[in-house]
Amino acid sequence: MVPCRGCGHELHETAIVCPHCGAPQGTTMSGNVPIPDGVKGWSWGAFLLNWIWGPFNGTWIGMLSLVPYVGFVMMIVLGFKGREWAWKNKRWDSVEHFNRVQRLWSIWGVVMVLGSLVIGILAGIAMPAYQDYQQRHASGRVQVMSEPVARDAVPAA
Repeated sequence: MVPCRGCGHELHETAIVCPHCGAPQGTTMSGNVPIPDGVKGWSWGAFLLNWIWGPFNGTWIGMLSLVPYVGFVMMIVLGFKGREWAWKNKRWDSVEHFNRVQRLWSIWGVVMVLGSLVIGILAGIAMPAYQDYQQRHASGRVQVMSEPVARDAVPAA
């Protein structure tokens, strides 16, 4: 932590501007800026939601995931390097802020993949059942009652 050049508040050493007073700190995120502890690691958000994670985190190389065949490789590369690239390419208030945002990306990535899986399984069960119903209805094996029948009614002779 270093003091702000404008107001003296404690800032992360890689902060570009002070979040309290807005004073520029004279540092940039490009070049050989060391990556602080807690930033490196696997990024589920970048791996699973790469096509939208990249632009929102200033990592435009993530758009290569939309290119056929290259996309699978980029998913893996973004999973490994995405957090570091996002740290360098976007302004973050602190490492805690960065980790909080990346954790949300990871949660949403897992939710989207699991949700798609559940919907796919339900569709895989429902569609054949519906097609079977349509075939039985077309062949006349499904009887449709036109008038309600009372339980205690005695059939007419």
